[in-house]
Amino acid sequence: MIHDKMFSQREGLSHMNIEKRTESLNAVRKQNKVPGVLFGKSITPVSIQIDALELAEAFRQNGKTQTFAVKLGRETHQVYIKNLQKDAVNRNLILNVELLKVDKGDMIVAKIPIHILGRDVIEKEGWLVQVVADDVEVEYEAGKGIQRVDVDIRRMHVREVLHVADIVFPEGIKVLDEGTKALVHIAEHRIVEEPVAETAVSTEAPAPEPAAPKEEA
Repeated sequence: MIHDKMFSQREGLSHMNIEKRTESLNAVRKQNKVPGVLFGKSITPVSIQIDALELAEAFRQNGKTQTFAVKLGRETHQVYIKNLQKDAVNRNLILNVELLKVDKGDMIVAKIPIHILGRDVIEKEGWLVQVVADDVEVEYEAGKGIQRVDVDIRRMHVREVLHVADIVFPEGIKVLDEGTKALVHIAEHRIVEEPVAETAVSTEAPAPEPAAPKEEA
């Protein structure tokens, strides 16, 4: 699990720069920047723009569950990515982003992605790993999130199901999904080839057909 530690960092560490957007969406994107909005209960919504590469790196490190610092003008805010829109064809192209400003003590509701470990071990046995759900909805205080939860399935057996209740989350994270929600199912997928019945082949020449009787004159 990758833990959220942004609120415990000392002042002076790196942050992501954002700017107020004053141009059209197309003009911003032509500059290799991503348009978006910064909002929250303690701030008036602001139209912003962010360097595309910096945003992609922030998303890679924090996902949509962990907080990180952004600087707008002279002010620094703690935010997390509430929503991120990608191009339908080029999934590496970010079209729009929503950053939600949070304060210490705020509660965040998010879906933590499931990261499966040991899939290759199960598949080598000839079984099929069926991912029923790939995230778990949780609630936690801002600054205490995790980017993902690792699930080791190497000891699971065929026809066994992993449920939400089987996962241990760090202290401070409240699970909102039902404990009976299925996440992973190990299904039987062995292909048993049935033996092909051998057909006896005769090496003898076929008997000649009887000659047709001659008609009388």
